[in-house]
Amino acid sequence: MALLSDPGRSEAVLVGVHDYVHLEQLPAVARNLVGLREALTDPAVWGLPVEACTVLSQPGSDTQVLDTVLERAGKARDTLLVYYAGHGLTDPHTDELYLALPGSERERIYTSLRYEYLRRAVLDPQAGPRRTVVILDCCYSGRALLGKMSASEHIADRALSRGPAC
Repeated sequence: MALLSDPGRSEAVLVGVHDYVHLEQLPAVARNLVGLREALTDPAVWGLPVEACTVLSQPGSDTQVLDTVLERAGKARDTLLVYYAGHGLTDPHTDELYLALPGSERERIYTSLRYEYLRRAVLDPQAGPRRTVVILDCCYSGRALLGKMSASEHIADRALSRGPAC
């Protein structure tokens, strides 16, 4: 029997980038953050306390994102939910996933947040949540299915996708 997560012991970090200096704009992302926060804090949906739902719109650096995730992971005792919406980029040499920040450039991949660092933050042994959910609303999100947090090798065969290709 599966138990539902306890919103009173959970935390969420919602990260969104809609306005870029060097990449295409994504105006819907700003609305996504507002709508998702409303849904997560709605008692009829999950009932997460408002103060447990941190929104980082247009984060200034990868450090800001990672520090916030680590802080919230340390507070969560049940579930940690991390959501990123924005451009996903890949390293041309390693195919690794990078999450674009406002000043990111495709040709200078190091100007983005390396997904591996986010993965390490949510898997930090100092963190307290029983469960962790990472939602990546970006191109190339399937590249995150490598390493310790990956599901079985057949999960991609069962996933459905709609919308334009990146």
